[in-house]
Amino acid sequence: MKKYTVFFSIVLLAVAFRAPAKAPEYKVCFGNTHAHCNYSGDIAVFRAKKGLSLDPKNSAESHYELAKENGYDFYFVTDHSQYPVYTPDAWAAVKAAAEAATDASFVALRGYEHSENDGPDGRGHMNVYNSSDYLNAMADGVSVEYFHNWLAKPEQADAIVCFNHPQKDAYNDFHCYNEETRGRMKLIELINGGRAKFYPSFLNALAKGWKVSPVAGCDNHGWEGIAKWNARTGLLVTELTPAGVLEAMASRRTFATLDKNLSVVYRVNGKIMGSDIRAARKYKFDIEVSDPDTDRADQAIARIEVVSGRGTGRADHDIHGVGSIPTRCIGSRSCPPRKSVISFWSTTPPNRKRPWLTPRRYGSNPNAPQSCH
Repeated sequence: MKKYTVFFSIVLLAVAFRAPAKAPEYKVCFGNTHAHCNYSGDIAVFRAKKGLSLDPKNSAESHYELAKENGYDFYFVTDHSQYPVYTPDAWAAVKAAAEAATDASFVALRGYEHSENDGPDGRGHMNVYNSSDYLNAMADGVSVEYFHNWLAKPEQADAIVCFNHPQKDAYNDFHCYNEETRGRMKLIELINGGRAKFYPSFLNALAKGWKVSPVAGCDNHGWEGIAKWNARTGLLVTELTPAGVLEAMASRRTFATLDKNLSVVYRVNGKIMGSDIRAARKYKFDIEVSDPDTDRADQAIARIEVVSGRGTGRADHDIHGVGSIPTRCIGSRSCPPRKSVISFWSTTPPNRKRPWLTPRRYGSNPNAPQSCH
């Protein structure tokens, strides 16, 4: 039997009081945050070893067209920037292709993959979205520390960065070289390709103070995987536009799922997913989990599970009679002072789907605003 997984997160920290505002209306959309066309030089190297030339169909234009045809709501092309083929002209060409492919029902966007492979102060890959320009991660002097300092510059204030397929101790054990970068590092891949194996890295990133939200990246280096890939990054957007997609990512309203149409929307103490909230004695979770395929027995959503304290302590909510109607569950849970709390919400028909939610907080006075990660 198949097993599908979805990951999503909320992080608690101090916020100033502000007057209530009209709640925005949100829409769930699904897409891919990580893909490569022929501007990634490793593709030519790989194909040459097989005696093959580059496939002209593996262009940014083809990626966007195929993603649109296969029901993606948004799609990023994020080529490796360290190869000679990735030039300023390539950087501009991907943007032009994205703008041409975007319409009222589909958003195409450009990013780049910053692939730090040689240290000396940490190794690891990161996707960079919405930056004013790009770096060659393998150029002399461009280290993780250099990247953090570049990212902290005012001209990169709108950049959004994702830790890609992170090993647990990557990036010099998720070290921060410039505190200004914390506001730019928004996301982390919990799913890469068809693998959902980076949850320990997610926990390590949170422990190191990075406020990151999960995404799924296909990491396809060809067009063939676009139609076959079943995982998705889910976003909660106010509008399906380039600005709307980037705003949702910047606000960390994301989840990662191995089921391409499993939807998760939740609030904690009335705050939408990804929000900053005050520390409290009790957290009330209002979660909506839905799948349009629940009329099929193997797609039914049967259970929501809460796990706290890094896996110790669990509360379950069984759901009965679920058919094609989306499932909505409301629950609350008390969190004692001075306790690190990690909660996971799971829809778990036998070994099938499992969404995980991760709030984490610290503080001795639950009534006071806390600085939390």
